[in-house]
Amino acid sequence: MIQRIQSIFLLFASISGFIMYFFPIAWFYGEFHNLEFFVCRIVNHVPPNEALFGRYFLMPLSVLNLVISLLSFIVIFLYKNMNRQYKLIRLNILLTIIYIGVIFFYFADKISDQVHKPADFSFGAFLPLISLVFLVLAMRSVNSDIKLLKSVDRLR
Repeated sequence: MIQRIQSIFLLFASISGFIMYFFPIAWFYGEFHNLEFFVCRIVNHVPPNEALFGRYFLMPLSVLNLVISLLSFIVIFLYKNMNRQYKLIRLNILLTIIYIGVIFFYFADKISDQVHKPADFSFGAFLPLISLVFLVLAMRSVNSDIKLLKSVDRLR
């Protein structure tokens, strides 16, 4: 039963989480700094390449992205217990909403305060939203399968 539609949605959610490591979330064009903000690093494109942030500044963001992506992938293989799959997808949706909030309201704000310029969000900023859409579609598909199984059990 791995070939169900929710498995495809979960795979797409996992892939969109993993490719977040390769696309920038935002650019910050300051007077002295041009920063490119990724999930796991901040790249300064202006010649004095001093570190504006600590070594472990983005570690929580990177770990949370890894947890969300791996959870989406692991849930694919829990097709035998749909109730557990449904609960873990709901947990993953909650974690993704927290992740989006952390990106936009904490990290982008901290970097913007340091550079004194607002963020220009890039394609990477929309990948968690795409992942969230796929997770919601997977949750709806699992829920419809649960309802279908309950209706078949009633007929027996």
